[in-house]
Amino acid sequence: MEEEKSNRNIIVVAINIAILVAYTLLIRLTNTDDESIIAVAFFIAFQFLLCAVIGIICAAIVPARKYMNGFLLSALAVVLIGFSTCYLAYSVH
Repeated sequence: MEEEKSNRNIIVVAINIAILVAYTLLIRLTNTDDESIIAVAFFIAFQFLLCAVIGIICAAIVPARKYMNGFLLSALAVVLIGFSTCYLAYSVH
């Protein structure tokens, strides 16, 4: 039972990190101007808020409660990995 719960959380986090990597690379490779960092920061903030809200909603709905930890962990991972990656991607020229 514990292994199933861990796998579920890992899958939710992995999907969110894959989405983060996809739009960060897409925006970075298609736009050469430095103003595109604002777009990446906006998408990171939006994904963070979306994961946090979904996690809170999952806490209120009993059948979806099993996904709560995965989405809250995803929100934290998106902020920590996303903004550090954003900073590194745009500091290298």
